[in-house]
Amino acid sequence: MPEIVQAMVLTEARTFETRGFPRPTVGPDDGLLRVELAGICHTDVDIVTGGYPTPLPLIMGHEIVGRIEEVGTRAARKWGVAAGDRVVVEPMVACGACPYCTAGDSRFCDNADGYGTVTSSDVVPHLWGAYSPLMHLAPGAVVHKVPDGMSAEVGMLCTVAIANAVQWTLARGGVVQGHDVVVQGVGPIGLCCVAAARAAGARTVIATGLPRDVLDRELAPQFGADVVVTAGERDVVEVVRDATGGRLADVVVDTTGSPEALRTSLDLVRRTGTVVSGGVTGKDVLTPLPMDVVTLKEIRLQGVFSFDSASVRRAMALAATDRFPFEKLVTHRFDLHDAEAAIAAVSNHDLTDRLKVVLVP
Repeated sequence: MPEIVQAMVLTEARTFETRGFPRPTVGPDDGLLRVELAGICHTDVDIVTGGYPTPLPLIMGHEIVGRIEEVGTRAARKWGVAAGDRVVVEPMVACGACPYCTAGDSRFCDNADGYGTVTSSDVVPHLWGAYSPLMHLAPGAVVHKVPDGMSAEVGMLCTVAIANAVQWTLARGGVVQGHDVVVQGVGPIGLCCVAAARAAGARTVIATGLPRDVLDRELAPQFGADVVVTAGERDVVEVVRDATGGRLADVVVDTTGSPEALRTSLDLVRRTGTVVSGGVTGKDVLTPLPMDVVTLKEIRLQGVFSFDSASVRRAMALAATDRFPFEKLVTHRFDLHDAEAAIAAVSNHDLTDRLKVVLVP
């Protein structure tokens, strides 16, 4: 792993002092970001271990918050920002011209550049990731100004955990006032799904977790869970049946990536209900499902990928209410030069007090 990390995680010092690259010149349509925090997710772990193919060399880091260092005149008008503003940056830079972009869903852009995942640092001006004190803001980047008073930690979460929760729970799950909701998995995204369901007016919110999810289960009530169940210790289906007066859930959001949990989700949802599958199991993992249950209960099985810009705006509005303690999700901070240790911490299941890990350039 160390050699891979050294090949991919290029700090500003390595880039400018060792490699001799000039500081990027900011034109009228682009900008330069002073990174405050770079969140680390399991995609970063997959990149390092070879499970997520990427071009090398690569500056990792696609969960991005920082302050505008420099900005061009047209970019400033387009993004509504000025030097010094705190902003979050969406990880994808869409082409704007492919069939998906012109249809209004640039998340699936055929020709996208991207921060921390798909664009090599060999591409000028090189700074295509947030594992660096400075990052290039490309002309096609999507930049959101962070509301006054919102911390860097919560701002960063608005482009990842909270935005995904809004997308999965509300936009795709369709949770509305009066619904009974189950969230499978109480990691950062799962806890934010609990908050999104509660904010939408759900009647009952039930969260499920594993025995190792100690901190997660402790926080779940603060994010709006009425009931928290430890899988394996109690019959989850019976708990949900009791909590909903026998109705079962209108919507189940599965964030676990566990084939067993997804199978259980079909038993937790009522007839004509919705199961949202947001957990990634691995491309070679097959998940057998009893399709007769899906058919006879008329279950809507909804896969979900990632957030869109509308969900980022909704996430910021939700976070700005201060109703939920999103800042508690960031539990571990590492210096940029300790990136390898930070990535290892994300994959270390023995860290029961670990939720969100960030790098601090």
